[in-house]
Amino acid sequence: MSPFRLQPASRLPCNDVSAYVRSKRIALAHEIGPKKKIYLDTKYWVLLRDVRLGRPKSSSLAELLARVEVLVRDGHALCPLNADIFFEVFKQNDPATLTASVELIDDLSSGISLIPMTERLPLEVFHFIETSRRGAAAVFAMDELVSTKAAYVIGFVTPDHYELPDEQNVTIQKAFADHMWGLKLSDYLNTMGADKAAAREPSFPDISAQLNEGKLRSIHEHKSFKSLFLSEVRGVLDVYEPELADLIHFIFERDTGNQLDNHVKLQDDSGRLIANVVYDAFRLNRVTNQFPTIRVGAGLHAALRWNGDRKYKANDLFDFRHAEAALPYGDYFLTENSLRQLLQDGNLKFQELFPCKVCSEPSEALSELESIDA
Repeated sequence: MSPFRLQPASRLPCNDVSAYVRSKRIALAHEIGPKKKIYLDTKYWVLLRDVRLGRPKSSSLAELLARVEVLVRDGHALCPLNADIFFEVFKQNDPATLTASVELIDDLSSGISLIPMTERLPLEVFHFIETSRRGAAAVFAMDELVSTKAAYVIGFVTPDHYELPDEQNVTIQKAFADHMWGLKLSDYLNTMGADKAAAREPSFPDISAQLNEGKLRSIHEHKSFKSLFLSEVRGVLDVYEPELADLIHFIFERDTGNQLDNHVKLQDDSGRLIANVVYDAFRLNRVTNQFPTIRVGAGLHAALRWNGDRKYKANDLFDFRHAEAALPYGDYFLTENSLRQLLQDGNLKFQELFPCKVCSEPSEALSELESIDA
């Protein structure tokens, strides 16, 4: 589903499945808007799962789970899923613990997920463009656009029956989307089979050794933290140039009503042009709350590379993506102490930019969550 089609819900034609699902996402965002978003990284999902299984590591963890369960049950909070939690949880090779983890996620997430980073990052860029062109009042806030249901945790998919008339095809797609909207993560696991899911080979190889080698090779290339940060920003933008080009093509076709020839799309450099605009915004210190996924991801990589004593670990890339989701779109982020320390790096200033409260100790998290419904 294209993330680039923003228009007020009252004017959504719902004449295609993208518009239909987008309208459902916006309605969902308003439904859950008042609830506090408690983002648990995978470590905390595993720790709280162990409490459910009767093997808590500490009494604080048992109390923390009980508190979160009450907050979710009473409608005060939820613990959203996202793609990186999904991928890490499904790395487990024991069917029993995998099933217990999935059931816990279903309970505490209320079936709510953030859209994946591959959709969220281009959407943040599009939001910046539309806000700059039309004004903030003409577009939805980012918080209204980033929630979806568990079935779409790794992205939107829909069947497409090309041989059917368009109206009939769209009717089938909408019915399929309604069905998907009600599914839980446990439905996915039951369909796949816990035994088969647990027996799968890991999908994401450990590249920490390569990252550490690259860190050593480039250690003398940057004389300032900002230079290093900007190089990370440029790296992210280089990867997403095709998606940024699609964004510009969409805006042109939407605003002019003219379809671009595929040959023209392949020849133009609009992706590079918009990437340069975003890069220069960071370079000139004109970014405030825009592009949070880029800022958090590039910032964490820069902070780690700037710290001569800190090496990449196997799960760092997952942890960084947890932070990219939690800081801009969560109220609380429960994570491990090493990531918390990195998030508190003085060069990043994340405490000033994001109101999300980061906790690494269960007792501290429990204390913070005690005040939610006070």
